[in-house]
Amino acid sequence: MRSATSKKLPEEKQLLGRQRLAWAVLLGSFAVCVMLTLAVPLAANAFLQNSTELLDVQVQSNQGTVGIDDKSGGRQAVIAGDQGQLIGPGESVLTGNTATALVSISPPDDPAVLARMQIYSNTDVRLLEAETPRFALSDKNNEVRLRLDNGRIRLTLPEAGERPSIIHITTPQGQITLAESGHYVLIVTNEETQVTVQEGQADVAASATGETLLLADNERAQIPTGSGPVGPLPPERNLVKNSDFNDDMNYCTQFPWQVERADQPEGQVRVLDSGGESRLNIARQGIGHADVLIRQSINQDVSELESLRLLLTFRILGQSLDVCGVEGSECPLFVRINFVNEDGFSRTWQQGFYAVGDVIPGQTPDGCIRCDMIQAPHLRVPLQQDFFFDIDLGEELARQGRILPSFIESVVLVSSGHSFEVEVVDVSLLAEE
Repeated sequence: MRSATSKKLPEEKQLLGRQRLAWAVLLGSFAVCVMLTLAVPLAANAFLQNSTELLDVQVQSNQGTVGIDDKSGGRQAVIAGDQGQLIGPGESVLTGNTATALVSISPPDDPAVLARMQIYSNTDVRLLEAETPRFALSDKNNEVRLRLDNGRIRLTLPEAGERPSIIHITTPQGQITLAESGHYVLIVTNEETQVTVQEGQADVAASATGETLLLADNERAQIPTGSGPVGPLPPERNLVKNSDFNDDMNYCTQFPWQVERADQPEGQVRVLDSGGESRLNIARQGIGHADVLIRQSINQDVSELESLRLLLTFRILGQSLDVCGVEGSECPLFVRINFVNEDGFSRTWQQGFYAVGDVIPGQTPDGCIRCDMIQAPHLRVPLQQDFFFDIDLGEELARQGRILPSFIESVVLVSSGHSFEVEVVDVSLLAEE
């Protein structure tokens, strides 16, 4: 009996060990199954959420020669009229005394404009990051990071589509975050960073103190070196309403087309969507002269202003006449400002733009021969490329020996010629108190 019992005990132990092993394998398999069931979807979701690709950041020369510095320190040049150049993280855009640049940021293989940046002369801006989620399932935002070491830029963020865009701008004095559609101006010097929100919203943070400030429409802030943000302060006021045509042609009056030949058609004036932006499109196909005038009444006293700047962003898509015709009166685009000067006389200042042809005295003059108004020589701009024109009206009139304005009556856009097409992105008249 003792012998049989002792023999049975090892068998029971072996059986118990096999049972324990079986349970361990079963429970371990179950745990692995659960882990894989949870981990695979989580990993796949993380990949879909966080996988990114680069945005297209294209630099074009607006005027003069624009420098592009790459990561290794090499420099390339972009001149006006070139198609432009794509840049990536780590590359910088530099403008000298006579150069300005346009930068557009778009999704890969998509014409939609997520942001547009106007870079003024003597500016150094570096692209740090420009990424968008690779997959449509991701709920992440488009992210752009810039460093502005000195100079002036103007940023436009169109109305957000399905995926919002956030712009982070680092300066020597602080950090600015833009997440709302609108128009923003940044000026950086050794002494301070200045941020103006013409429309939209900006978060402003000072590097030295960590203090933050939220700016809304028509507000401005300064970040002095070593200090916290100062503001909100009064900004430049835009005297033009609906300056970017987001509200169609409200506040503007279109005058009837003037067509030279009765058998020829008028053109079209309409607001179209182009890459997610509203643009005033003026187009005409025909023989013989035709012109159209679009006016917005301003009726503002400007006698006490510190400065009055005109900003116009547009592109000429085509024109059939060289320069502005034989009398210089048929530019595809004129901008005019009607004003009363300090002596009480009504005057008109105008600037003409063209993209085709060369100035030839006696054939294609560089000014309007029959126009009885203050004017500068017509300005040639690159064909089929966005161009921005920025001028201090008081300085320009003083340069021409004219009496300064005390009252602005209206701002006028005129398109004229035979066949032409123009798109106007924005027309602003910025008043600084």
